[in-house]
Amino acid sequence: MANIYLRVPPYVADFYRNKDENHRLKVWEPVCFEDFSYEMRLLRHRIISDKNRKFLSVLCYSQQSWNNILKGKLPQGGKTIFIRDNKQWPTPREIVALEGRTLKLNEELFDYLCIALPKEAMVGSSVIRVDGRCSIDGSTAKLLANVLRDEYYHYFYEWCVQEERVFRKKGLAVQKTDLMERFYAQYEIRMIQGARTQNTLRQMAKRLYERGKAATNRRTTIEGEYFSYT
Repeated sequence: MANIYLRVPPYVADFYRNKDENHRLKVWEPVCFEDFSYEMRLLRHRIISDKNRKFLSVLCYSQQSWNNILKGKLPQGGKTIFIRDNKQWPTPREIVALEGRTLKLNEELFDYLCIALPKEAMVGSSVIRVDGRCSIDGSTAKLLANVLRDEYYHYFYEWCVQEERVFRKKGLAVQKTDLMERFYAQYEIRMIQGARTQNTLRQMAKRLYERGKAATNRRTTIEGEYFSYT
């Protein structure tokens, strides 16, 4: 099975790795989407091969490119740039160095999520076998990352609604900040640095809740989007 490695915020990566509480994923284990999900349909009809690309997108890497990064090589291969333990997940600083650019302010706030690709994909009117050189282009990677982020917001909102209902039945009041901290703990989501003051946590919780509420409206449109088979 071939995988891709999609650039997403750390909280999205943590959420998807820990979404199934009975089977939490390690960083190198792929997230597997259902065959008829929006995400899998998107992948199936937007897959391209690295051998047909002039430039690799930093937003998403193929299995082959990621293996090169793990070995301290450029994503496109070649000689080893620096020695690293290929059993350790690469840091943003290492990835940026191998991409040949400098780390921008706050750019350490990203991770790469391992996602399983379908065994076959549509390219034009042809069906191709998917291998380790397959990935998606930058625009599709950005779209997929946004979809996953919206789903994270939506899931948080629905989770809060359920929790608030439980607290109300018990005659107890609960703050959005408390709900966010419980949610982060349950799904082992990393808290960003500098977010420990009550005022900052309160703003984060309110923003996350409102984004989740708005995401419920976009979700129906996303799931109903039609994909052409040609």
